Amino acid sequence: MINYNKNKLINECLCQYYETFSHTLDTADYVPEKYNAKILAYIFKNMKKQFKKIDREDKQYQKAQAAKRKA
Repeated sequence: MINYNKNKLINECLCQYYETFSHTLDTADYVPEKYNAKILAYIFKNMKKQFKKIDREDKQYQKAQAAKRKA
């Protein structure tokens, strides 16, 4: 079974993070590399955190769907 709910949540998350990431590309010319590396690390750290939230949210959604099927 393909998990459309999780894919939808992941796509939404990635769209937002890619938009944020694209803003950092504009700064690459005049912001020191050290700071850009910190910014990128921060973005990816938060993205990993969001993926954990997506997993939790999807698990709740799947439980709710299973309960509806039983009822």
